Amino acid sequence: MKKILIGSTQINNGFAGQYYLPYSIGILQAYFIHNTKKRDDEFYFEPTIYKRIPLKDSIDRLKHCDIILFSTYVWNKEISLKIAEKLKRMDPKKFIIFGGPSVPDPIENKAQEFLKKYNFIDVCIHQEGERTIFQLIENFPNRNLSEIPNISYIDDKSFYRNNKNIPRLKTFEKAPSPYLTGVFDQLIKNNPNERWLASWETNRGCPFSCAYCDWGSATNSKVARMELDRVFAELDWFSKNKVEFIFCCDANFGMLPRDYEIAKKAVENKKKYGYPHVLSVQNTKNARERAYKVQKLLAENSLSKGVTLAMQSVDSHTLKEIKRDNISIKDYEELQRRFAKDGIPTYTEFILGLPGDTYNSFAEGVSMVIESGQHNRIQYNNLSILPNAEMASDIYMKRNEIKTVETPIVNPHGSQEEIPSDGIYEKQELVISTKDLCKDDWIKTRVYASISEFFYFNKVLQLPIILINKLLRVSFKDIFEDLMKLRGKKEYPIFDEIIESFYEHSNDITKGKPEFIHNKDWLDIFWPPGEYIYIKILKEDKFDLFYKESEKFMMKYDYKKIPNFDKMISEVILLNKFLMRKPFESQDKQLTLSYNFIETLELMKQNLDFDLLKSENKYKIIKSDLIYNNWEDWMREVIWYGHRSGKYVCDIISLNENSKSSINENDRSNIIGNSYIV
Repeated sequence: MKKILIGSTQINNGFAGQYYLPYSIGILQAYFIHNTKKRDDEFYFEPTIYKRIPLKDSIDRLKHCDIILFSTYVWNKEISLKIAEKLKRMDPKKFIIFGGPSVPDPIENKAQEFLKKYNFIDVCIHQEGERTIFQLIENFPNRNLSEIPNISYIDDKSFYRNNKNIPRLKTFEKAPSPYLTGVFDQLIKNNPNERWLASWETNRGCPFSCAYCDWGSATNSKVARMELDRVFAELDWFSKNKVEFIFCCDANFGMLPRDYEIAKKAVENKKKYGYPHVLSVQNTKNARERAYKVQKLLAENSLSKGVTLAMQSVDSHTLKEIKRDNISIKDYEELQRRFAKDGIPTYTEFILGLPGDTYNSFAEGVSMVIESGQHNRIQYNNLSILPNAEMASDIYMKRNEIKTVETPIVNPHGSQEEIPSDGIYEKQELVISTKDLCKDDWIKTRVYASISEFFYFNKVLQLPIILINKLLRVSFKDIFEDLMKLRGKKEYPIFDEIIESFYEHSNDITKGKPEFIHNKDWLDIFWPPGEYIYIKILKEDKFDLFYKESEKFMMKYDYKKIPNFDKMISEVILLNKFLMRKPFESQDKQLTLSYNFIETLELMKQNLDFDLLKSENKYKIIKSDLIYNNWEDWMREVIWYGHRSGKYVCDIISLNENSKSSINENDRSNIIGNSYIV
């Protein structure tokens, strides 16, 4: 009997030259090998194609295979379809099987339409694939598909068939780990120079059903757990194989009581082996106390680059529309406050363009999140339609009057080298208009997001903005909108250029252009607009002029009720300017200020009582710890790698002999504190 040759592709994105091990294909392979009665000489799994390679090379590697498995998602759908089409044309007998989130579910005739459009696909798998793939391979070359669960196909008489789904796996004894069973051993051996990333499941499923997400719908809102012994053994495998970065696929890590023990095991392994460097988890949406304990443990042991708080929106109408109103916003706020107090950075996620959101509700939400203590970063994601999310249904799209545009998928900081030379581009359906947010308002909202990102979260004017917010009681929303109004103002040429560039970029997106901005000379990668404009200001030697305009802008606020506020603003802007890390700087700087700004601003950030003291304060700004003598290293280390770790700003040391507590009663008249701004 001829040996059955099984090929597969799970083409993943690359990050800083690293690629994920093809986990989805791996679990299918591990299940088959564990459960089959076939002998080793009856079948063979070829090493999986795990990254984008020239189309011809993919064809050459798969052309001799009898069965080809395609694991698809938005970042590999188009290339997967092209590979499959060419293979089928070469040999119609090849058995082409598609699975993954980009395969439409059999609702609203979408699976049928997909199969008819791409008639070179023999079988589409829906939901879990382990048992389905097992039966398909086990019965090969017999292609009687009538009893195979979880599939759609076109039969010999050209009729569409959709077989019933079987219940999801509740336990994983028959579905062993691909890491522990040697599935990836040959792949790792064949690619000795690859620095692998790993996807990891400790459980499978999601109890939520957010309308924009396809995870809850795919798992019927049930959660099944891997055995803890298996989870711990996989952690040991990652550590011994020097896997630096682990992405935990659990939808709500921290939800289960055992998750703390898992995090503790990762900490122990890092101390013992030096690996992993990072364990990236998706924080649970509820279970506040466990979430706090888990994330605190990871952060304190440098296994986390920051805690992600996936709020998406704070507007009640929007949350109800996207079926997220059962998730507590107050829990998020409480977590944010606690992490801020502990000095652990958090990152809040917002989705731009959600049904129900308006420009005002989005802008107010951003302002509210900052007010509640988020000074590190809001990550703004443009809403795109996933094939199997509830939002993708015709009914949902029509009810919310959702309009989309097809845009190419490019990664933030993705290399131009990742852009294919074969002309096959991955694309997404980006939402640019809803019933509540017309296209012009979408552009305005996108600009508002870019302004808050650049001026505030990239730290270029964060300190004076905080001061104006706390002392003058001007909302963050009003400040950002005042900045937006500088578009077209000739007296602010640099600010006008910045705001105009944000408008142009936002408008370009609505016309189908990429979400990020490429520059061949700046590491040849795609930059988020806020980072791009900051590099541009420095490259064009406009840094000093920018801060001169900043002072002019800040002086427009009504500060007369606070003595010497103009001097305060001038000094805080100078402080902010000195703190920004630039290339070609190697000498520490000393700065003398008339107020205890550093201490006060930190208290302001935490919404704690503060006393702004008028007294001479000396500080040293540390420039000598990280020196960049060329633009490339600075762009890579500070702007790209450092945008989340705080490298934008330098460390600062107080040189003051006296502390706040040494101020005597006679000095109280020089204090501006919370009592002043009630």
